[in-house]
Amino acid sequence: MTWVEMLAESAWRGSIILAVAFAAAAGGAPWARRASAAVRHFAWTAALAAIVVLPAALLVTPKWSWRAAPTEPVRAAVVVSRQVTQVPRDTGGRTKGATKTNTTEWVVALWVLGFAVVSARFALGAGRASWMAPRAAEARHASAILEEVRRGLGIRRRVRVLESADAPMPLTWGILRPVVLLPEGSRDWPPARLRTVLLHELAHVERLDLLAQAIAQAACCLYWFNPLVWLAARQLRKERERACDDAVLSGGVAAPDYAGHLMELVRAMAATRSRWEDAPAMAEASDLEPRVRALLDGTRRRYPLSRRTAITIASVAMAVLLPVVAITAQAQAARGSLVGVVEDASHARVPNCQVTAKNLDGTNQEEMRANAAGEYKFADMPPGRYALEFRSPGFAVFKRDTAVEAGKAARVDATLDVGEVSETVVIVGHKSAGDTPPAAPMARPPQRIRVGGMVQATKLVRMARPQYPAELLKLGIQGTVVMRAVISTTGDLLNVEAVNSDVDTRLVTTALDAVRVWKYQPTLLNGEPVEVVTTITVDFQLAQ
Repeated sequence: MTWVEMLAESAWRGSIILAVAFAAAAGGAPWARRASAAVRHFAWTAALAAIVVLPAALLVTPKWSWRAAPTEPVRAAVVVSRQVTQVPRDTGGRTKGATKTNTTEWVVALWVLGFAVVSARFALGAGRASWMAPRAAEARHASAILEEVRRGLGIRRRVRVLESADAPMPLTWGILRPVVLLPEGSRDWPPARLRTVLLHELAHVERLDLLAQAIAQAACCLYWFNPLVWLAARQLRKERERACDDAVLSGGVAAPDYAGHLMELVRAMAATRSRWEDAPAMAEASDLEPRVRALLDGTRRRYPLSRRTAITIASVAMAVLLPVVAITAQAQAARGSLVGVVEDASHARVPNCQVTAKNLDGTNQEEMRANAAGEYKFADMPPGRYALEFRSPGFAVFKRDTAVEAGKAARVDATLDVGEVSETVVIVGHKSAGDTPPAAPMARPPQRIRVGGMVQATKLVRMARPQYPAELLKLGIQGTVVMRAVISTTGDLLNVEAVNSDVDTRLVTTALDAVRVWKYQPTLLNGEPVEVVTTITVDFQLAQ
């Protein structure tokens, strides 16, 4: 599974988890109406945590299928014939898979850009809170009330209360070392309001709301393109504030008094307050009216989250997550695989061979290199007919079509022949008006083909230079003779023949007579001489 495939699968499977969460925790569901805000908040936290760990779950969860796997891979018969196609040199050009690769790169770049933008947004909010806390002064006027409320809520961690001119609204920051930030004007608040504010903020600390918010932000960063994630994070924030409101009412504050405090805070600070996505603030103007209605609704359940309820919700979340991951396993079982080994003519393995599989019934094209043992494996391939190509320096290209079936492993073993070599000789003749003998022929030095891997290329060690026929010089006849031959294991040329017929037969005869006595150092495959096909071109040209 590629990185992009894992992201795509995590996205739509995460949407299934969030859809279940919306159906179970939305306000219209019977269970949600009977549950308290604290329980609904934990349900949203569990759902967002599930989609955060979903990519890791896809990687580590064992795959299963109700289909019986074949004991042996299906072997596709391979008939190898001698191939004389010259191995193309690597020119740095674009391959057939360039379009798919470019598309994947664009998808990755777009996701990284979105991830960076969303992460920067949250980091900016965290940076603002982190910048304010060290510069804030101790709120001595609130210390005694803070200690009283902390002991009443059973919070064992040390909590500092600070005041800052930069804090537009009471807010809480810090998971391990929590801090309550109060605005400078808090020293003029009546004790009842100060106690109410501290009770609300310490409820965030007691409930670990900063940790839940970090989980929601991680989900938003990973799945920034999914609107369901943002809606779920918004629901989590709403339920978080309602759960803290319930904690305040349970702490002995009357609902009308608390609603009045909220409205006064919003009225006094709405003009100067900015959005704080990373530090839970006490009053959100956009959500004020629903919160006040909830505060004054005497039929609402306001009990806190119990350990038993938390375990139940976490178990339900796991019960939803595991089948969603199992859907992936079954989807993978609906795909097939392609395996095999690559050998040369001596049955020795060819390492690092480039293997390309193009789906003839679809659009995907897979590429990989065989390992050091010459083995390759394409996993999780869509079913269909595939055109395979095996390329390795020094060897002829091997092609094969095969079919991949769902839930099965097709096997294609390839045996590569040594690639064809070529020589080109240019014979330049000087035409003379008298009886001056023709000039000595000129020949371009033969070039050795550079190959790699386990092949040692052939080399021309003795060459008889063709002589330009004098009668053809006088007649001004020129031409190119192309011949094919086999370089034997002893270095002699076998079955030399001309392959083009558009040239004067006297030039053909001259070229054949000269080439037949050429001597080569044979090609070595794994140290053993082997036969290879060669193309020899003799170009008879008249001097200008």
